[in-house]
Amino acid sequence: MGKSIIPFIFENPYLNNIFVEAASCLKVSKYFCFQKYTLEEIKKNNLKIFVLDNPSLMKIVNQNIKFDNIFVINEPNKKDINLKISSEVNNINIPIKMNDICQRIENYLIQINTNTKRIIKYKNFSYDPSTRKLINKSTFLRFTEKEDQIFTCLMESANLYITKKDLLNKVWSYGDGIDTHTLETHIYALRKKIESKLNIKNLIMFEEKKGYYINKTVL
Repeated sequence: MGKSIIPFIFENPYLNNIFVEAASCLKVSKYFCFQKYTLEEIKKNNLKIFVLDNPSLMKIVNQNIKFDNIFVINEPNKKDINLKISSEVNNINIPIKMNDICQRIENYLIQINTNTKRIIKYKNFSYDPSTRKLINKSTFLRFTEKEDQIFTCLMESANLYITKKDLLNKVWSYGDGIDTHTLETHIYALRKKIESKLNIKNLIMFEEKKGYYINKTVL
C-alpha cells in the first residue's frame, strides 16, 4: 500500500515554506507525504484530511468543503476563529515541531485503518463508530457522545425492541436525576437532527409497551 497524501494549504508564507520543505523530504513519514494544494484542488478532489492555518480554514468553511479531520496551525497572539464545524479539528500552536505533527497525523491514519473494518454498512448509509458519523455519498451527520450511545444501543438491539428502562440503564446507568423524560427529550432531538441533516424520516421508532427500535429499511 502506498503512502497517504496529506495536503496542506497556508496563507502564512512562513508555514507554507516549512511544509514545502517537508513535502520534498521522502523520509518525513513512512505512512504519508505532504503535498501543497490550492483551494480549488481541495474542492475538486473531495479530500478528507489536511493541514492548514486559520485564514485557510475560514475559506474552506465558507466554501462548504466537507472534511473528516484537519490540523490547524495557529499563529501566536491571534484570536481563535470561532467557527461552527462538525468535523474533527486538531489545533497546533506555533512554534511547531514537525516530528510532533507527523506523529499526530500517523496516529490518526493508523486509527482510521484499524477502524475501517468496524464500519457498519447499509444500503445507502454507513456508520463509523470511531468518528460517530452516519454517512452517505453526499453528506454525513456526526453524533455527540450521548447520541452515539443511544444510537449504538438501538442498533445493537437489531430488529428487537429496547424498552425505555433498558435504554436508560445502558446509556445513563440510572444516574441521579435521570428519568424517562430525559430519554424522550434526547430521542426527540436526535430524530430532528437526523431528519434535518440527512433527510431520513422514521429511523427511530417507538411502540407502546414494547419500546424503541431502529427502522433499518430507511438506511
